[in-house]
Amino acid sequence: MTALAAEILEALGRRRATGAVVSAADAARAAVAAADEWGIERALLADDPVLEELGVGAALGGDGREVLRWPEGRGSGWRELLGLEGPELTLGVTAPALGVAERGTLVLETGPGHGRSIDVVSMYHLAVLPASRIRATLAEALSEAYAGGRAPSAVSLVSAPSRTSDIEKISTLGAHGAKGLHLLVVEDR
Repeated sequence: MTALAAEILEALGRRRATGAVVSAADAARAAVAAADEWGIERALLADDPVLEELGVGAALGGDGREVLRWPEGRGSGWRELLGLEGPELTLGVTAPALGVAERGTLVLETGPGHGRSIDVVSMYHLAVLPASRIRATLAEALSEAYAGGRAPSAVSLVSAPSRTSDIEKISTLGAHGAKGLHLLVVEDR
């Protein structure tokens, strides 16, 4: 395990998220294990080459779980994706553009294959991050990612499961997004 991988997992752990370092060969099995632990019935996957190469979607669908791919999965309707119809135990699966070790932050970019709501509309969020995409600081990550003026229409910085303390100062998980976050750091081949 690299020092940056250990640091990002430690930072996420301080915020009630979980994670593990896995080999490329074990990534799909680890994704299924996380989905099984949460009792996931439906998964919404970003259309990302990393997820495809690792076989994450096929593995999640292999045991009877419904798998929708972005953006094609949107055709079945937003009510289903939001959990208003069909299974409530849903999983958003993303491949972050970058990860930030010091804060345990995932940089999610909106693009044709990755909608801005994948990590928000699902009850749980599974992020699959190649170790080579981890940077030490947010400044380093953002300056590298957007140095040439290339910027997506939206960027989400995710550092933990969604939580709020708006109501009577009681901390509530999942108020504005996923109530659970699990990061799989995939070792470089």
